[in-house]
Amino acid sequence: MNEPTERVRQRFYGLIHRNPGWSLEQMAAEAQCSLAEADRACDQLCAAGLLVPASSAPCGYVTVTPKAALTRLFSAEERHTTAHLQHLARIRGAVASLIGDYPRLHDERRESVEIETLPTPALVNAFLEDAGSTCNVRMRSMHPGGPPPEELMDDMLLRDKEMEGRGIRVETLYSRRTAEVPYMAAYLTDAERIGRTARTADYLPLRMILFDDDLAVLPINPQDSSEGASAIHGQALVRSLHALYDYCWHTSAPVRPAAPGSTLGTELDSHDLVVVRMLADGVKDETIARHLGISPRTLSRYMTCLMDRLGVHTRFQAALRVAELQLLD
Repeated sequence: MNEPTERVRQRFYGLIHRNPGWSLEQMAAEAQCSLAEADRACDQLCAAGLLVPASSAPCGYVTVTPKAALTRLFSAEERHTTAHLQHLARIRGAVASLIGDYPRLHDERRESVEIETLPTPALVNAFLEDAGSTCNVRMRSMHPGGPPPEELMDDMLLRDKEMEGRGIRVETLYSRRTAEVPYMAAYLTDAERIGRTARTADYLPLRMILFDDDLAVLPINPQDSSEGASAIHGQALVRSLHALYDYCWHTSAPVRPAAPGSTLGTELDSHDLVVVRMLADGVKDETIARHLGISPRTLSRYMTCLMDRLGVHTRFQAALRVAELQLLD
């Protein structure tokens, strides 16, 4: 059977509206369609709200204006929507009741871990300074790759000395190739003297710094430290990182201390010792040069020769070496 077209439905609506006294058969004949098609057209017009059944009408229907049909349709939809929203509200209330009444069993098995992103090297360095200042028991670090710049050696030794003074146990791992760089070898030897324990390994998996048992700093990208780091707060994950560090530590080797010169005491005269003492006291280069009556450039050349004789690479290392030999007493 053919479904009535929109044109047939419109024609039937017009015929019923204009000819309320006609039968359905008369309207089908006027529309040149079968009675079955006429019935289906009327059913569809009823579904759209444009006709309503009427037993008193010869054709069985009366028309409804499109505006009234649209108003009734929207009213019906609003009732359905309101009922649906009420149903959803009941479901929401039931779920909220379940959440409140029953313990959160999954949460009981979770430990809190917070990850703080440090997107730039400057932020990483500032964070590490703060973390080192608040460290209570131990700090462990792992450094694959090349050595840090030589100009940082004094700062590193000063930080080591400060932590040793607070009773912090400091352990560090470097690659064996890095430890063979002369200024790094001298730094590691001096660091051992002021309390840091250092070891070397042929391979280290990633850069990592651990503070106590609840803070770890790892690179965001292990291949490029300039992309920043992630600070991980919480014992749950840091314990596992300590286990990884323990494995690397036990498979590494102690640092071989650099052999000190055997005749340092005779190579340094009173003039040299005065300079080293001023360095140890933190006196600035300009003041030392003025005290010696020489230019800053001459002082720089003199300091280079002095450090060569001491077998060190930084001024702070020079002060440590002379103090170790008790030449300042």
